[in-house]
Amino acid sequence: MRSPSPRAFTLVEILVVVGIIALLIGLLLPAVGMARKASNATGSQANLKQWGAATINYTSTHKERLPWEGLGAVADMPLNLAEKSYWANAVAELAGEKPYSEIVSMGVSGQDEIPIPPMRSLFIDPGASANVEAPWDFGSGAFCFNYVPNTRLNDTLSAELIPEPKKVITMAMIPDSSSTVLMFELRSRADELTASDPYFGQDLSVNQSDWRGFANRHFDGGHLVFADGHVAHVLTDTATRSMQGSRDPGQALGDWNKPKLIWNPKGQATY
Repeated sequence: MRSPSPRAFTLVEILVVVGIIALLIGLLLPAVGMARKASNATGSQANLKQWGAATINYTSTHKERLPWEGLGAVADMPLNLAEKSYWANAVAELAGEKPYSEIVSMGVSGQDEIPIPPMRSLFIDPGASANVEAPWDFGSGAFCFNYVPNTRLNDTLSAELIPEPKKVITMAMIPDSSSTVLMFELRSRADELTASDPYFGQDLSVNQSDWRGFANRHFDGGHLVFADGHVAHVLTDTATRSMQGSRDPGQALGDWNKPKLIWNPKGQATY
């Protein structure tokens, strides 16, 4: 007597199985994507925590003075890198990273690459996307930062001390360290914002910035480290909105200092 042959799956059964698999994949992919985003955000927070701790450590051995923020123009990068007190040199060493001058030298000599996303480096946010123009070329080298110091810290002080541009604020001059921005995530690409956003065209080839360059890649915002060393997530809409409630970069008499988010600790934060 012949044993019955195995029954083949019908077309309907196969389609049902395929549909279930497709549904499961559809449910799984967003969860995987969300987990990756959360991991990137956590990694960036950890980087900023290191930057904050290293900066505070630097001030403890330099009469409370913060590291020099450097000159802002791309062409001035050789002058910045030549200074030991430049933040990307001085603070990087204290955070366990090579001074940026050494990183640039190794890049120029071909010994290593200038870190850009998605490379691993304390200077690189794991959630950042590469800018097609990065690293930024300054003739004798190149650079790329996803974390930058708050250039508004020395606004009032610089005005008082001209022509001594390397004078920097001290910790004692910051009355509310838990609300004063020390460093933050810089946008890596213009398209982190929509083209209609008033901050869309902000220059990103910088080694320092203020709210105009604030990131928008971690859950509709970015992270900042404050002068007391704590890190927080802030919505881009909040960080780039003035006390008067405007996001217009040309707002007359606007002040971007707000409770719990102070950019200039010695005066108004204005354009």
